[in-house]
Amino acid sequence: MTALKTLTELVHHDDPYRHAPENLYALQLEAVRERFVQRRKQIRVLEHRAREAGVEELRSLNDAVGLLFADANYKSYPEAFIDQGRWDRMTLWLQTMSTFPITGMDHSKVSSMDTWIAELRRVGHYVMSSSGTSGKQSFIDQSETDRNTGAYFTLKNLTWASSNLRNRGARTFPTFITLPAAGSYTATERVQKFVEMVGTPGDIHWMSHVPQSADQLLKAARLRRAMADGTARPAEIAAFQAETEARTKKIQADIAQWMDHLLSRRKEPLFITGMMAMLYAIVAAGKARGIEDGEFHPDTVVSIGGGRKGANLPPDFEAQCKSFFKLGPTNYMDGYGMGEISGFCPISHTTGGWAVPPWLVPLVLDKKGEVLLNPADGRGEAEGRMAFIDLMADGRWGGVITGDKVVVDFSPQADGLKVPLVRSLARYRDLEEGDEKLSCAGTIDAYVRGVVEA
Repeated sequence: MTALKTLTELVHHDDPYRHAPENLYALQLEAVRERFVQRRKQIRVLEHRAREAGVEELRSLNDAVGLLFADANYKSYPEAFIDQGRWDRMTLWLQTMSTFPITGMDHSKVSSMDTWIAELRRVGHYVMSSSGTSGKQSFIDQSETDRNTGAYFTLKNLTWASSNLRNRGARTFPTFITLPAAGSYTATERVQKFVEMVGTPGDIHWMSHVPQSADQLLKAARLRRAMADGTARPAEIAAFQAETEARTKKIQADIAQWMDHLLSRRKEPLFITGMMAMLYAIVAAGKARGIEDGEFHPDTVVSIGGGRKGANLPPDFEAQCKSFFKLGPTNYMDGYGMGEISGFCPISHTTGGWAVPPWLVPLVLDKKGEVLLNPADGRGEAEGRMAFIDLMADGRWGGVITGDKVVVDFSPQADGLKVPLVRSLARYRDLEEGDEKLSCAGTIDAYVRGVVEA
């Protein structure tokens, strides 16, 4: 059995975190070698980057550092393609980042970002998008296999971390999701399939049925820029404000109804999932109605992520959430992950850190993302910029470099864990030292421009 097969088959183990092989570090290197040989034949950008870096084989994980993709690479298309409606060129750009061909597209049906995403999904490319607050969205391709394994990993990690869910079983919880019911946004896309595996059929409730729109987010970000530089026309501003107001009213009405329903059922065991900022909104609404801490059923399970995400929240918002819902080791799941990887790292309640799945290879780099800091023997701790090579990624290259500053313990002794543990986590952009431009992003972007602008 190959190293890659050994590690990927661990996804079927009840507890891969405590039953990983003793030689995990060596197996991961060999598995990364196997995956690289396969993916460089499929992904043009990866092949170009490998040739540019002079990497013909991965002798060590150091050789993989220059092959990592940054978030900027997933938004490396020329904006003119969208401005000019060149959706065929956008498809060509996406192909440079994907493992399997994009065939069967009918670009005559595409008139916007939302319809482009819908057409891609029709032909088997389930693109996830970022929120696009900068005015330029990132697009991450995923296959049907990615969608299914992502939902499966989420359920596996949740049952591993929460005994309430593990003991009660799936598809037995009235489920409330702090996200819209439809859209390409990464969190919504990830949750859509997963909640069907957890929620009681017919008792699954989305925060709003107004779809998240990639076009709407793009339009808002661009209008903000135009207003800032003085090029926005008054009629354009008025039209967008009217459109936004109508949309916002519908969303607010949906949320109010959803909130009423959720709070009225607090005495039942519920499953609540979504983003942390919205979880705090539930707390605030509950307290405004006189609901006190601890009134939710003790068998309720809360699975949450996303952190603050730019929301205006009090410094102790997480502590308030935990007190209000009485969150603890039996009913709380806080995962660490991002859209570029399949699944996430579940919380280890005993250690307070996040356990890294055996099929997710952690790389700790220096701040610039150029030097590997992993201990040579796979033992001990390393502090720096987080990167991963996801051996399970199917529709794209699994190498990704993040904006997170972490401490990773590669040989934790607590709780029987045999996998690395992320002991601390912060975002470089939130720290006083700020963030730095990643050299790998620029080199890959230059190649993509050469392909799609030809």
